[in-house]
Amino acid sequence: MRLAITDEIWAVMGPMVDRCKSRLGPAPDLPDRMFFEAVLYWARTGVPWRDLPSDFGDWSAVYNRLRRWIHSGRLEKLFKEMAAQPACEGTVRVMIDSTIVRAHQHSAGALKKKAGRRPRRSAGPVAAPRRRSSPSWSTRTG
Repeated sequence: MRLAITDEIWAVMGPMVDRCKSRLGPAPDLPDRMFFEAVLYWARTGVPWRDLPSDFGDWSAVYNRLRRWIHSGRLEKLFKEMAAQPACEGTVRVMIDSTIVRAHQHSAGALKKKAGRRPRRSAGPVAAPRRRSSPSWSTRTG
């Protein structure tokens, strides 16, 4: 498997990851470098979590670890540290490039919400009078 994080990148990124990660709980089975490789692989290929290669270990462990990093703010802290590091200038640009991230199949075609738009009137019987099939002057009364 081709890996995205080279030794040179990890030499700069590794100490930042150590500063951002939590000291609580047991050490994860998957090393930090392979965890970030798994996340980059998932973002680059767009595969479902369950289809993550077994080289990265259990897919649910990678998914849950990423969720914890996001919800605790550690991932954002890592991004901010990388943005402040001159050695990571090119890496930051690659990480925020959204052309490699695929949109979900249902993300296109949804109706857009427009600001200041008035709500439509109801199509119920109160909204509009009932139409007749012929004008009232032509109906017979007799």
